[in-house]
Amino acid sequence: MNMQSDLRESLVRNGRQAQRGAAMVIALVMLLVLTLLATASARMTLLEERMTGNTQDRNVAFQAAEAALRSGEDIAQAAVIPVFGGANGGLYKPADPDDMPLWESLDWNSAAAVHADAALDAAMEDLGGATADYIVEQLPRVPTPGESLAADATVDEATFYRVTARGVGMAGNARVTLQTTFKR
Repeated sequence: MNMQSDLRESLVRNGRQAQRGAAMVIALVMLLVLTLLATASARMTLLEERMTGNTQDRNVAFQAAEAALRSGEDIAQAAVIPVFGGANGGLYKPADPDDMPLWESLDWNSAAAVHADAALDAAMEDLGGATADYIVEQLPRVPTPGESLAADATVDEATFYRVTARGVGMAGNARVTLQTTFKR
């Protein structure tokens, strides 16, 4: 019986030694898997945080452009309309039809090219440093739908205006351009 006990003890000792090595390998593999999961989770969280920041910046740029659009509409709807000619800071006569649209070729960073509005600049401070500018264009006369083109017909003396506003978000990466056209 003594020999059987010694054999059992020998087998148990050898089995324990083999198990110790396997347990360490399994533990290391599990640690590697957990590290990969944690890294992927951190990357996803960082990406979601960037997306949220960009969405917020774009929303602020949209709000700034909307405020500038309303300020430009106030100018075109005023009782006395200022002189349009480009030198008046953001008030333009119609561009030549063959030219690129004014809002695409304009230097929006030039203070002389856009309309200066102190109230709008003050409002932009509440939006965390966003900026907003606008221009107002007096458009060429076109016949109103349903208007007679006959030589003896009375002509509708309506004038059309296009207000283009551009808002830039807090970080400066998000830019939103809005336009409205109306008849006066």
